[in-house]
Amino acid sequence: MSVAAVVPEPLAAVLGQVRAWTGDQARDALGAADADVRAGWVVGLQQLADAVAAASVTAVEAFDAHGDGQVLHGAASTAAWLRGALRVTGAEASQRVRIARASRDLLDEPLKRLRSGSITYDHLTAIERGVRHLPAADQSAAVTLLTDLALQVPVAEVRAAGRHLQFVTDPDGALAESQRQFDRRYLTMAPLMDGMTALDGLLDAESAALLTSALQPFLVPADAHDTRTASQRRADGLMQIVQSATDQALLPTVGGQRPQLHVVIDPRAGRNTPLPPGRLDQSPGATWLTPAGVARVACDAQLTALLLNTSGTVVDLGRTQRLFSPGQRRLLAARDCGCRFPGCDRPPAHTDAHHVIPWLDGGRTDVANAILLCRHHHRLVHEGGWTLHLHHPAAGTHSDLTFTGPNGQHLTSRPRPP
Repeated sequence: MSVAAVVPEPLAAVLGQVRAWTGDQARDALGAADADVRAGWVVGLQQLADAVAAASVTAVEAFDAHGDGQVLHGAASTAAWLRGALRVTGAEASQRVRIARASRDLLDEPLKRLRSGSITYDHLTAIERGVRHLPAADQSAAVTLLTDLALQVPVAEVRAAGRHLQFVTDPDGALAESQRQFDRRYLTMAPLMDGMTALDGLLDAESAALLTSALQPFLVPADAHDTRTASQRRADGLMQIVQSATDQALLPTVGGQRPQLHVVIDPRAGRNTPLPPGRLDQSPGATWLTPAGVARVACDAQLTALLLNTSGTVVDLGRTQRLFSPGQRRLLAARDCGCRFPGCDRPPAHTDAHHVIPWLDGGRTDVANAILLCRHHHRLVHEGGWTLHLHHPAAGTHSDLTFTGPNGQHLTSRPRPP
């Protein structure tokens, strides 16, 4: 529904003034202002926005009480009218109607605080949400309590206090709400046309807290050269958790095998022959891994030879060979104590064993030819343009190493003391 309404003349005049103040005049004034003046504008404009939001609550309350949306345009509800007139989402329109109706007899005090600039509109919505599911007899006292709290703390703490009130005043209702949230959980994985996969989901509070705690160590930049965003570090951390679980055989088996990544390549590659792309077996359709990605995965993986005839039928399945044995991994963990990239403190459990001389080029699967690299720096070495140089080849990798970056950076990695 698309509707239009004529703004009353007194309000139109004020609106014109506000637009002038916040347009070119504000830009010109702020350009030559001091820091404290700019800060005052930020705070003042927020208070202006909150005062307008308070007036909007009053206007929507009166509009809804008289059924004006139905009278003027035959709208099914006030929320439906707001969606068309204000071009907001259905959720936003419903929230505005809910706040307006609650303001009639429940949110009077926080609405006054909103007009005065003592709290924000987000505080008001947090208060309404905090008392919405409480028993009617407890709502008024809860509004007073949350309003007093909103005068002193950020919105997030008011929301947390509102959830706590529900647990205290209505344990059965809180339990039912917790179960409803748990029942809403889901995770979907949607393959995209470019080979990437989009994740979408909802987690209940306990699951989200557990995942947040597990990801926390990965949100810290690996070193001064780590330019990943927080979202990228979170994605990388999730994959490190998954890889650690699969590496350490912590997951249930499927069809008699533990979950693992399958990459299929031409066995004639390697040994100074250019690597071909690798096909990811579990991916829907034909999804491929770059040659550099194949080399990275092959650094510490199980290899299985698969002989096919000209029609593509498997005629021989070779034996699996592990490139780095568990014993070698323990030796590397004791020697390197974690990622060898300068400045990185990722522990051994979050690392891969990297062949300094690639195995496919004849490098030995030997502790003297291996170092531990976390998954982020392992990817940098294979796909990010970084190279390795041994200072003392005779001493192997238990010696100084130089990492050279794509922009000419030279970083030295020295062995850690035992």
